[in-house]
Amino acid sequence: MPSPRPPVSSITLDAGSFAVIHQENADLQRPPASLTKLMIAYAAYEQVASGAAAWEMPVTVAAEDVHAVADDETRMGLVPGETVTLGRLLQGMLVVSGNDAALVLARHLHGSQAAYLQHMNALARRLGLGSTWFASVSGITTPRHVSSARDMAVLAGRLLADHPQVLAITAQPAFAHGTFSRSNQNALLADEGVDGLKTGYTRAAGFCLAATARRPIAGHAQPVRLITVVLGSEDREARDARVRRHLASGFAALAGDTVAEA
Repeated sequence: MPSPRPPVSSITLDAGSFAVIHQENADLQRPPASLTKLMIAYAAYEQVASGAAAWEMPVTVAAEDVHAVADDETRMGLVPGETVTLGRLLQGMLVVSGNDAALVLARHLHGSQAAYLQHMNALARRLGLGSTWFASVSGITTPRHVSSARDMAVLAGRLLADHPQVLAITAQPAFAHGTFSRSNQNALLADEGVDGLKTGYTRAAGFCLAATARRPIAGHAQPVRLITVVLGSEDREARDARVRRHLASGFAALAGDTVAEA
């Protein structure tokens, strides 16, 4: 018989101070699925900021990266041999979770997936993500590929703090490339103040979401941004309901109110 799935992990942080508002099994190591792509995005932004890359840079799509993506994996519709910009790849990776985009980005920025994984893990150490080890560029189920709700929330917070322009991408409701078109799978984008960040799912990881919202709070001069991460939910609806509940409770707590959490 298959082993039972670990309990759901969740955490809510104040994005400005990284103060923890809520946590449950937040340090439990588990697969992060496509939330992995938040690290790819962070690494790409860092390289562009350093001048080592540019979003307008043309990238030729290698056939092996397209063919490495299984039929049941998400993709942005890349075609072997076509040329796309680095910025376009980032959009396809973040909005529709294109695994093909992740593989092409990794090869272009560091020469190979193996080299990019080394870079991702070095960044994880630098950011203090002590429960995280990346063994997959795209987030597919891979032995030793693990993180935690706390680490993913801290990574999301650093991405927002260092490269807030990412929200212009993660807030996009849909993405199209060639004949491919797909909606953003983050259903919370219709909610008040929600503008990101990343959904994820594999059979091993369950349903995952790193969400962020910015809302005005009584007693605060400026709107407040929160980050909520849920890993390992049993289905998409339960995952979204948990995130909505934790965000509502977090904003209420900052306003001095209380919201009962089931």
